Amino acid sequence: MILFFVFNIYIDNSTKLSAGIQSNGLGGITTLVDEGLSVFHNPAVNFKTEFNFIIGRWLYGTNVMTAGASYKNNAFGLYYLDYGDIQGYDEYGLPTNRFSPYDLNIGIARNFGLLGISIKNFQSRIDSVTFIGIAIGTGMMINSGDFSIGAKIDNIGGEFVHRVDVPLIFATGIKYTFFEDFGFFIEARGRDIELSSGLIYGYENLKIFAGMKYIKPTSYIEKPSLSDCHFSGGLTITFDEYELGYSFVYTQFSNAHQIGIKFTP
Repeated sequence: MILFFVFNIYIDNSTKLSAGIQSNGLGGITTLVDEGLSVFHNPAVNFKTEFNFIIGRWLYGTNVMTAGASYKNNAFGLYYLDYGDIQGYDEYGLPTNRFSPYDLNIGIARNFGLLGISIKNFQSRIDSVTFIGIAIGTGMMINSGDFSIGAKIDNIGGEFVHRVDVPLIFATGIKYTFFEDFGFFIEARGRDIELSSGLIYGYENLKIFAGMKYIKPTSYIEKPSLSDCHFSGGLTITFDEYELGYSFVYTQFSNAHQIGIKFTP
């Protein structure tokens, strides 16, 4: 029972740190960002041929690796979280073996005009127990002048080894472009109620972005405070067909950093 509870925490944590430099730096926006990672963002947002590779470091030594590719409305993605080496204890508080929990998500996506669909296989290992499942996602995106509207439903499916529930995700977002180089994003995400907002500014080969994510407290006792907000930012620099990027997330408890490179032939 404890492992099942921890599994849900890990699955939930894997949705807190967004895959992608821009997505992560824009406060976790996923419904309107196109950076070759539509498998984990919005499968309807997939318009270019891109190859993306990102590494990062998160809470208490957690390592993150993301890779993605998109070509002719098809996309592939891999997302791996390594929680490091953890000391196990028995019911009496005595040390047992050490173990290395991880999350692994591998998926494919396809864009069909305004709509898209993704299929992901996820695996989570905690001590000697492995959880495996399939999750399907669907999304849409509409562009109208300076406005863009995106929405998605993700994690349709479940874990089929131990029959543990997987949290269903609903999200919708709006992007408004000021002039040609300045954009504003806002997104609402269901279940635990998350609100994300971000700004992006581009000048020649440089893009700078900043964002904030608010996560509603899950405790009935805890009141909303500044600690429920995650602040983020970053930048990308383009050299011919390559784009180098960095993003960070600051919280009251820890910081996350990601660096990546994207190739657009």
